[in-house]
Amino acid sequence: MARPINEEKRQERRSCILKEAVVLFAENGYSNTTTALIAQRVGVTAGTIFQYFPSKEALFNAAVLEPLADIQEKSLACLKQEGTPGVLIKNMVEEQFNHIYCYTNELRLVQYVLGQRIRFPELTQKVLESTKVMTDTIECVYAKGQLMGEFNKNFSPAMISRAYISFLNGIGLTLGESIIHHPEWGNLKEHALYLFAPTQPKKMRGNLNE
Repeated sequence: MARPINEEKRQERRSCILKEAVVLFAENGYSNTTTALIAQRVGVTAGTIFQYFPSKEALFNAAVLEPLADIQEKSLACLKQEGTPGVLIKNMVEEQFNHIYCYTNELRLVQYVLGQRIRFPELTQKVLESTKVMTDTIECVYAKGQLMGEFNKNFSPAMISRAYISFLNGIGLTLGESIIHHPEWGNLKEHALYLFAPTQPKKMRGNLNE
């Protein structure tokens, strides 16, 4: 059943507030970003912000965690499809690299939090827990691929999964929105796949550059 139109408008406005909050928090940090500034960018009154988020802290937490959950959901979906571990890993790499440039500010915001763990202890813990879900899932799929002979058995699944996430985050942060126009874009995607040490790299590469 479709939601009432007023509820849809409410969700749309909430999304707009959150989107602007992500950008401003990533650019200016927590202390230098006020709810009044966010409201101004959205085109609403400052009081309107608190109809959707009970406090600035709650808005900041949502700006960090909700996009992270969205990235994770899409990535995990790739790893739960039908196919061999090698195919699932390839699909995940393609999904993440094709959309990582959409989350430049979100990644900057996550790094901002992780760089101030004493200041944001609870939020940091939630970010790390979310990341662990992703790395643990990759690790499990990779280990199955090793047993099937698709990946080199001399590597630690835990090391591989964490190395890949670090590589992905680094590319997203350093290249940003210009990433898809980078002359080495296709090669970067291939190198991401090579991190998994496939035993048949050309076969696994598939259509990553298409």
